[in-house]
Amino acid sequence: MKKNFIIGTCLALLLSASTMANNNNKVIGSGTITFTGSIVEGNCMTNSIGNTFSTNCWNGTEMEETLHKIEPNKTFNAQLGENKGSMSINWIKENVGIMDIAYN
Repeated sequence: MKKNFIIGTCLALLLSASTMANNNNKVIGSGTITFTGSIVEGNCMTNSIGNTFSTNCWNGTEMEETLHKIEPNKTFNAQLGENKGSMSINWIKENVGIMDIAYN
């Protein structure tokens, strides 16, 4: 008799679980967010040729180019023009690195 009661209780819970799951599919806090405005200043353009890395940043009137010499496997930290941010290289192995550019 106890086994039948336990089996019946389990079946009742299993059958009601799908009904409860359907009730939880409500979207909470839905809506639309609208942004207006424009981007007034873009990011810097970057390029590398050999061991020379160049950045071209807008200084308010024109694009200003800055050249940086990169020596493989040596620490590299530099500032972008007009205090726009910074650059650094994390070397992974010989002559292979990842450049991080962080904008202010």
